Amino acid sequence: MALSGVSSNMYGSYYTYDYGYNSTGSTIDSAGWSSNADKKTEELKESLGISDKTSGKNSSTTVNSTSGFLMGYQGRLEDLESAASKLTLGSKDNVFSKYDTVKDKMSKGEATEEDVTKAMDEVYSAVKDLAAKYNDVINYLKNNTEHGSGLSSQIDSFKRGMPTEQGLKYLGMKYDADGNVQVDEKKFKENFEKDPEFFKNALGGQFGIADRLGSKASAILDSTVDEVLNKGTASGTGKHSATSSSEPVETYGTSSVNTKNVSTANLNDSFKQFASFARGGAFNLGNYYAVSMLNILA
Repeated sequence: MALSGVSSNMYGSYYTYDYGYNSTGSTIDSAGWSSNADKKTEELKESLGISDKTSGKNSSTTVNSTSGFLMGYQGRLEDLESAASKLTLGSKDNVFSKYDTVKDKMSKGEATEEDVTKAMDEVYSAVKDLAAKYNDVINYLKNNTEHGSGLSSQIDSFKRGMPTEQGLKYLGMKYDADGNVQVDEKKFKENFEKDPEFFKNALGGQFGIADRLGSKASAILDSTVDEVLNKGTASGTGKHSATSSSEPVETYGTSSVNTKNVSTANLNDSFKQFASFARGGAFNLGNYYAVSMLNILA
């Protein structure tokens, strides 16, 4: 028995003994395989210059290589974009529309108070998730400003997407000592019940918090790397459009990534280049490598 996409003849004894495959019993030693997968994942992280650092209550990531930084930044921007979409009134299946639907059904006797409570919980969870994704982006940028002068201006731009301390207070939110946005569940729900229309507009309406943060994330994803790292501007030609370019090759262990211009390729393009490296890298072992990479991106 062999893993899907992996030929035992191709990898020979190295695969048989190093990755926990038991050829005698035609079974996989899952514990040994998992252990080696985790080990190789850490080795790959180290080769990319990715390390986790903890400061106070907040765990944030510092990345030494530009390619590693861009990969992490893209993921965080896409998470923020997705979190914002759940709250934006114009987006499909946004949580406010769901809440309104349940309230309407309850007025017709087709829903219960419990249904309304669940819908409100979904709104709160979406706001809490948006705050968490915003904090993650800000902290990631703060810990990696050495990659380009444009990153500091992006921090300021994202911060402008958030209201003042007083504005957040009415929404049941606040800034903690580290500058992170926190959501007080009790205050949020109490104030939301008093004035749901205000919350819908302040959070999900045009120029609301979700709209501003989501639009900023989208604009950066559509930007060239040169704009992201150096100029701090955001201009693109379509939804996360790719721009071709050319720059020196970066080497990770025994494998190389042809960055094809890390200075002008956009974030998605750079990530695809990293994926190409992954497919042809030294640790490419079919399903083993796929799981290893997922561990990194999780």
